[in-house]
Amino acid sequence: MKRFIFLMIILGGCSSMIPLQRSRLITAFHLIEDKKYEEAKSFIEEMVEDEEASQWPRTWHARGLLYQNAYREGKEKNNRNLYELQPRQLFLAYESYEKALSLDAGSRIRNLLAPRYVLLANDFQSMGLKMFKNGQYEESLEAYEIVEQIRIGELLKLDTDTNLVYNMALAAIGSSKHEKAIHYLYRLDEYRYGTNVSHLLSDEYLHRGDTLEAMKALENGVNKYDDNEDLVLLLVDLKFAHGLTDESLHLLEKKSATHPFSFQFPYTMGLILQKTGNYKEAIEAYEKSLELEPEKPIIYANIATCYYNIGVEIEEHIRTINVNTLMQEERERSTAALESATAWINKALELDSNDPQAFAIIRDLSALLEITVRVESVNGPSEKNGESNAE
Repeated sequence: MKRFIFLMIILGGCSSMIPLQRSRLITAFHLIEDKKYEEAKSFIEEMVEDEEASQWPRTWHARGLLYQNAYREGKEKNNRNLYELQPRQLFLAYESYEKALSLDAGSRIRNLLAPRYVLLANDFQSMGLKMFKNGQYEESLEAYEIVEQIRIGELLKLDTDTNLVYNMALAAIGSSKHEKAIHYLYRLDEYRYGTNVSHLLSDEYLHRGDTLEAMKALENGVNKYDDNEDLVLLLVDLKFAHGLTDESLHLLEKKSATHPFSFQFPYTMGLILQKTGNYKEAIEAYEKSLELEPEKPIIYANIATCYYNIGVEIEEHIRTINVNTLMQEERERSTAALESATAWINKALELDSNDPQAFAIIRDLSALLEITVRVESVNGPSEKNGESNAE
């Protein structure tokens, strides 16, 4: 008989625990509602540690609600004690809600949490933006990734937000997480998000040292975005930088034919030809670009540079000639080239334009050609008492 009474006492003690814990949970919800967050925290954290109560979805719901509400109120009132009630408080709220959903066999908790998840996504979005502006790119990426998990998760099932994916890509780039950056950029590329995606994707491959994939990314962008001029020029620069000069020129010739009103393509051809020492061909390309854009002093300056270089090359050649008649012919050719350089400098100075790069070239060429007349607008007044101070 005594054994029976002892058994009844044990069973009674166990069964009384559940109502006690439920009462504590109700109290916790009331404390959250009354904004007594510290008191609620003590109740809830004890329940989380309790073997029985930790299996109730409502326990985790209360925990998430506590930390989310305290965080939001703390941010609104600029009260650090509230929004730092726990380390990584907003993350704890999210993890608690996720735990509640995993334990919920029905739909009651899901219905309660749907509006909370919308607010949570907004809070993480703001956090991600702030972290990004502060240069905390890794933390920004983590916040943005949770926003997407919330948006596309089973509870909300929203469509992909491409602006959010773009922010994730930028945060991944900033934190040097190149694989993640490439992943997000490819996702954006599927949505035809914009030409900048192709550019960034190419840069990320270059960070990995994969030039071939970088070129492919730009080539795909050129095809996808109807021969976008910027992407074409980036591809040309990349090819030229890696010694593919002929491919660069061929691409520019092709795009010049299909886009006859773009001065950039023949102009870039001129730059490449000039850099490779093909000055006559460079001049021809520059003159084509001038037909389309006659008010660019940099083009005139580059043509002048080509003529100057031709003159210098001829002068170098003269030193190897022993026949006087040939020397005279070459000297005349050199003089003509240098005179052409001067003429193109003068044409540039006739333009009403402010181009620091162009006039820096003109200033240097003027010094090399010992020109002082007509460069007052570059170097300032060069005359004194009505006379030139040139020697």
